[in-house]
Amino acid sequence: MPPDEANIFDDDFLVRLEHVRLQMSKRFAGTLRAERRSRRMGSSLEFADFRNYVPGDDPRRIDWNIYGRIERLMMKLYEEEEELDVGVLIDCSASMHWRGSDASHSPKFLLARQLAAALAYFALHGLDHVALWFFDSTLRAESGHYRGIPAFHDVLRFLRADPSGRETDLSSSLERFGRGRRRRGLAIVLSDCLDPSGYERGLSALVGRHFVVHLVHLMDPGECDPSQSGDLLLRDCESAQELAVTASPTLRRLYREEVDRFRGGLKSWCARHNAGYSFVSADAAFDEIILRDFRRDGLVR
Repeated sequence: MPPDEANIFDDDFLVRLEHVRLQMSKRFAGTLRAERRSRRMGSSLEFADFRNYVPGDDPRRIDWNIYGRIERLMMKLYEEEEELDVGVLIDCSASMHWRGSDASHSPKFLLARQLAAALAYFALHGLDHVALWFFDSTLRAESGHYRGIPAFHDVLRFLRADPSGRETDLSSSLERFGRGRRRRGLAIVLSDCLDPSGYERGLSALVGRHFVVHLVHLMDPGECDPSQSGDLLLRDCESAQELAVTASPTLRRLYREEVDRFRGGLKSWCARHNAGYSFVSADAAFDEIILRDFRRDGLVR
């Protein structure tokens, strides 16, 4: 295991994760852009847990005894509330393991797993159902379904795995995921979307089956603006195909423009199909991604 992989979920990460959660003004909900919980009141409901009060909640569910002790508004949760099904799909293809010449930041795949852990943590804290998958040319591993904060240790155990990456096939992977899910919910896809056959068919498979989709698009700075110049032999890390090029200033400019079109096309596709989109650079700070980018893009609130 590479050195930066050994501490992927060390104590420092868990402290930062809790710090991020405490800074979030509202819990991980609302991603469906509507009230999704069915407030079925009655004596037959089984008490499950508490959560923080969010403006708009039914005040009849506030536990005033807790407020009298700690002066915090806490809501009672019951087992029969309709939970959100959250599916987190993590691209483990070879391109996600690629690392540029700058060793100051981690590979995309490591950051993707950290972000997946954070999103799962927020969902579990809200008593939603969470399941995770790794995929490359197909779905490679499934975590099983989790609910409640104690299950977070199982989430971390699953995410510590490092499946061998193959070629990317978004269509096969996401179509298989969509067909295998009986309940619709939120599908979060963390990927660089570097699939030669494109991303449209795979994402359409989720949208067409009425999932709420949010794409977390990860790229390495070296992919967006490579620093190498001169005569180069490029090798595709997935197909192993090679290409000899002369990286002149003009070619590098054209390359950057093509990357911008690729990113812009992804963002526009998501907007047209009511899917969320977040672009994440592999050198970005973890806290800023959650508190700034994900909140800006409506993934967390």
